Amino acid sequence: MLKKHRALLLSSCIILVLIVISFSVYKTTVPIRKKSIADIKTSADLAEHSKIFKKGVEKVKGTNNIYVAIGFGLANSIMIEGKDGLIIVDTMESKEVAANVLSEFRKITQKPIRAIIYTHNHADHIFGAEVFAAEGNPEVYAHETTLYYVNRMLNKMRPSIGVRAMRMFGNFLDNEGLVNAGIGPHLSIGPESTVGFVQPTKTFSDTLEAEIAGIKFELIHAPGETNDHLLVWLPKQKVLMPGDNFYWTFPNLYTIRGTPFRSLQQWYQSIDKMRDFNPEVLIPSHGRPIVGSEKIQRILTNYRDAIQFIHDQSIRGMNMGMTPDELVEYVVLPPHLRDLPYLQEFYGKSSWSARSMFSGNLGWFDGDSAKLQPLTPLKQAELIARIAGGEDELLKHAKEALEDDEYQAALQLTGHLVRLKPDNQKAKDIRVKALTALGEREVNPNARHYYLTEALEIRDGFVARETAKPTPKLLHDFPLKGYFESLAVNLDPDASADVNKIVGMTFPDINEGYTIHVRRGVAEIRPRSPEEIDQMELDIKVIADSKAWKEMLGKIRNSALTLAGFEYEKGNTLAFANFLRMFKPQDPKLPYEPVKKE
Repeated sequence: MLKKHRALLLSSCIILVLIVISFSVYKTTVPIRKKSIADIKTSADLAEHSKIFKKGVEKVKGTNNIYVAIGFGLANSIMIEGKDGLIIVDTMESKEVAANVLSEFRKITQKPIRAIIYTHNHADHIFGAEVFAAEGNPEVYAHETTLYYVNRMLNKMRPSIGVRAMRMFGNFLDNEGLVNAGIGPHLSIGPESTVGFVQPTKTFSDTLEAEIAGIKFELIHAPGETNDHLLVWLPKQKVLMPGDNFYWTFPNLYTIRGTPFRSLQQWYQSIDKMRDFNPEVLIPSHGRPIVGSEKIQRILTNYRDAIQFIHDQSIRGMNMGMTPDELVEYVVLPPHLRDLPYLQEFYGKSSWSARSMFSGNLGWFDGDSAKLQPLTPLKQAELIARIAGGEDELLKHAKEALEDDEYQAALQLTGHLVRLKPDNQKAKDIRVKALTALGEREVNPNARHYYLTEALEIRDGFVARETAKPTPKLLHDFPLKGYFESLAVNLDPDASADVNKIVGMTFPDINEGYTIHVRRGVAEIRPRSPEEIDQMELDIKVIADSKAWKEMLGKIRNSALTLAGFEYEKGNTLAFANFLRMFKPQDPKLPYEPVKKE
């Protein structure tokens, strides 16, 4: 009998391990990195653009106490030296890069860090913060909405934005493919990276004035590249730090990695705030500082005029009945703006911006009745193949387009072919060549990297996932709400189609609780007090440690051991593991691939 019970227990444990190994909110399989494309060519203009990211820490001209670290990662980190301490503006994209920057700063001064300022929520400005904060207990300043956007980025939107960001920044390309990232040399995020964010301790709505280490500064809310964006103004020195509301390239009024709509009107109005300060020194968070009030005024005026031109003419075109494809041809910067060195399209593109203006103001429907109920991508592929005279003829047209240097045509035609037959190797080969050719000819690094990375993904059979590792502190600092939101958006509708179960989870270490009601394809997740949960009729009741739960979902703690370590007042470990299995996310796919059904 004892042997029978042991066998049964062992069998249950094996089943449990198999279930929980397959479950995670963030699947972090480490892919092969730094792939090469033979004999890849590069635009001379793009290669020349790399010079503005020459690596080093430089003392900002016109100041005697401000230093900027350039070229260590995607963004800059700025050190302001006060009487008895330092202020750090932006903290790089990982702990490893931040440590390199801090070691360089320490060659200049050993004064303690008294404050950290986040100009906005983007990863390259915040995820090295633990390194700068480790030496003491600095105040951390940010806009009051920054934490919301960081939480959004780290939780439910991370899988899709992570993949697209890896393509856009070229993180899987070798040095020949990745020449620079437009606003910096590269984004230093990979399997070896750890990210460490420190939560803000001082937030504000519109403006904030403070003094740290004898340095008086003002923070001004200035939405632009992000809604939480702020400006740092040092009134005594007439130094302005605009974050990412200005950098030495056409701005990313829309980014192909995907973000909430960026209001062009708010952006150019924020630059007007910058102009009103009449700064004598401008220190952006990407690229090199600019000195001289007249020069700064001229540059900022042209920069905001370019943004307003895109905004106004896009609205004008929409009011004329233009579709997004027509706007792209219509909204073209005039030569006096288009030819300026700081408005070259090394990061954003006017065509992407016009499309974003349309969707941000009118939504997805372009006004053409044919788009109200369009053919599915598969039906459209079948139609194109039928018109061409069959798949073989369509393949012939794609090959001819490639031979005639019609690379976009070849790309679009092969998209139909591989959608019809994802294992069509001849079509894939043409597609890889078309993507490579488009990437070589592209001066915009974001577009170049996207083309070249997809070529590698098809050639080598992988998806470019973001694989940076969170630290335990980072996971612990974020509220449970975000973790449960991630669960909801990962519910498998097929696996849960006939399920009607309620799980209650209480976390005594923080006196919080949540219920998860899976109801035929929907997970209704609600915060509840532990006392409420005690009074509810539940299918499973779990008493858990919040840190262990977060670390399990963040994939830095073993799932089987974690679930087995929880207490179950109703149900058991195996039942809960089976329940969580419904929240297993599918692996990301390439755009033309069919959705896999499990």
